[in-house]
Amino acid sequence: MSDISTHDVAATLERPERRPHAADAHGASGEAELLPHDCDGIREYDNPMPFWWSAIFWATFIFSVPYFVFYHAGGVGKTLSEGYESEVGAFYEQQAAKLGDLKADDETILALMSDDKKMLAGRTMFKANCATCHAPDGGGRTGPNLTDDSYINVRAPKDLYKVIKGGVIAKGMPSWEKRYSDPQLVLLAAYVAGLRGTTPASAKEAQGEKIAEWSVAAKPAAETNE
Repeated sequence: MSDISTHDVAATLERPERRPHAADAHGASGEAELLPHDCDGIREYDNPMPFWWSAIFWATFIFSVPYFVFYHAGGVGKTLSEGYESEVGAFYEQQAAKLGDLKADDETILALMSDDKKMLAGRTMFKANCATCHAPDGGGRTGPNLTDDSYINVRAPKDLYKVIKGGVIAKGMPSWEKRYSDPQLVLLAAYVAGLRGTTPASAKEAQGEKIAEWSVAAKPAAETNE
């Protein structure tokens, strides 16, 4: 018969244990106490989190504030999808310069509007050079709204090419002839033509003359400085 009584065993099980704090291994004093709660006989020691863990937590929290502002709230940085789209667009923009001859006529411009890859190149060029005056979605700022049915110096899709290439100095529209190759200018004209009928976030009032829907039979416009 053992000398250990049932009472001694029960007292041992119920007695809160104490063990050296983890910091003792580094020469610091102190003991970790058992927390008062109990879950199916499982007890928890009151050990603080390691300093390095807390430091990483707070560092990530502090980093998240400017990160959120830069990429989401401020609209300055590009998201992953926007960055990818920009790079792909730049690639197709470079490829557009190697397309060879593209006729700057209504039929070619209207056909290009249905080519998503080529329009991505046009969109990249538009956002890089035209969005300042016409807004990224074509709604218009200092330049006219490109999404409605009213145009200045434009009666047909090929007129867009002429305006983009030669500019309209009296209206503050620069020439892009030296910046882009002729095929790139045709693609840019096709993208601008495709903005018609879209819904911008903030549409500027209509300017110029209201014209019929795009058609290969449309009559070219005579240039005006209105």
